[in-house]
Amino acid sequence: MIKAVGFDVDGTLYPNYQMFLCSLPSLLSAPRLMYYFGQVRKDMRQIDYDEPLHEKQAQLLANKLGISEERARDRMERQLYYRWEHSFRCISPFRQVRETLLALKRNGILLGALSDFPIKNKLKFLKLDDLFDFSLSSEDTGYLKPNPIPFQQMIREFGTGPEEILYVGNSYKYDVIGAAATGMRTAWLKPHFTNHSYSSNTQADITFSSFNELCIRILDEFVQSSSAKK
Repeated sequence: MIKAVGFDVDGTLYPNYQMFLCSLPSLLSAPRLMYYFGQVRKDMRQIDYDEPLHEKQAQLLANKLGISEERARDRMERQLYYRWEHSFRCISPFRQVRETLLALKRNGILLGALSDFPIKNKLKFLKLDDLFDFSLSSEDTGYLKPNPIPFQQMIREFGTGPEEILYVGNSYKYDVIGAAATGMRTAWLKPHFTNHSYSSNTQADITFSSFNELCIRILDEFVQSSSAKK
């Protein structure tokens, strides 16, 4: 039986293309910063480090840009994080997201959000903050997905076994593989256009393309069927 559902935020609760469009001003005003920030994030998913995530991120970014860590941290905060957070004012969630969350809560399911980026007011701007029991970001956990630590922190926040949690995400590599490695059930929001083998050979418990479909499958397969067995 599923007692809790965790959600990735970016690209899962809302379409990636909306964030891309809203991020164009940042890209056009600071293309080198955007490019190297993306490289740093990829590097950090593959290395071990002892420093706080924000400090390590600034250190790596400073090395790539050839500037001080203090300046790299300042540019990252002002030109990326600040602009991204405020861009959420013009972003809308996928259709049926709120209805799905409400249906899950009516069935007694706990809801949590886990993002690789600072959440701050994101859920509020998406008008979903009232439905989540808690939210976590990479700054809270210290690591990026698919590192197991963010998922383990989510498990502790839910206060239940990992096998009783369904994690929902749009990245097969980071969300599905990462959550499954900690024992969680997984649901994958499959891209409409995908050419990798995950499409036909996925280890996700649920593969879906709309939140209406996700809601029906969770209630049918993990909630109502469990209640019937009792």
